[in-house]
Amino acid sequence: MLDPSEQINSKERYKFYKQADIVAYSVYPTFKGKLRALVMDFSYRYSRVLRRYEYVKNCKKGVLGRLELFFIVFIFRRLMFQTCYRVPPNVLAPGCCLHGLGPITINRGASIGENTRIHVGVHIGPKGGYANAAPKIGKNCYLGPGSKLFGDITLSDCTAVGANSVVTKSCEKSNVLLVGAPATVKREDLDVFSLIIPSTLIARLDPEERRAISRRPSLEVKKYLVEKGYLEEFKS
Repeated sequence: MLDPSEQINSKERYKFYKQADIVAYSVYPTFKGKLRALVMDFSYRYSRVLRRYEYVKNCKKGVLGRLELFFIVFIFRRLMFQTCYRVPPNVLAPGCCLHGLGPITINRGASIGENTRIHVGVHIGPKGGYANAAPKIGKNCYLGPGSKLFGDITLSDCTAVGANSVVTKSCEKSNVLLVGAPATVKREDLDVFSLIIPSTLIARLDPEERRAISRRPSLEVKKYLVEKGYLEEFKS
């Protein structure tokens, strides 16, 4: 689970989470674009309901809060079956993306850093016999299709895990690619921003700039951010 200071703990933080997720799911930032995504994109819909669930659970108290939480939980559980996602509240930082419909399972004890991209078939589970001894994954990471991560382990920022790899040990190096079963370091000079989009950075830009790079491939977004000098500042 995320540290309480990183969770949605205010209305302002809730709004920022939603804005970062709009970027992460490549939703066009207009009313029509958001509405279309809610209707057509089950992954984005799941994300929106998850963020509302977190906001109500963490911030709303009293009878009305409990009543809203009851209805949110009902909708959330229905979406779990529709998407095959098993992702509990308060484990995903802003800007994380669940990519594609299909099984994705994350233990409630895990914590996933901002801007992490999670593909179909990913399983993030606990150490055997320990309900919450689950992985702690840093910021700006990439988890390829079918990758598995188990135990009380830690992955540093800007780590990529290859498809169908199995990670059972911590990795303290950044900008690396982990491949294999068990996973080992295959590459140490990886530029993870060619694989992911720094959604929390883009969410802080002005609306015109956000629209200029909306729905663009990660390489084009990276080029724009480098030219503007934003990416180097974000990395530091």
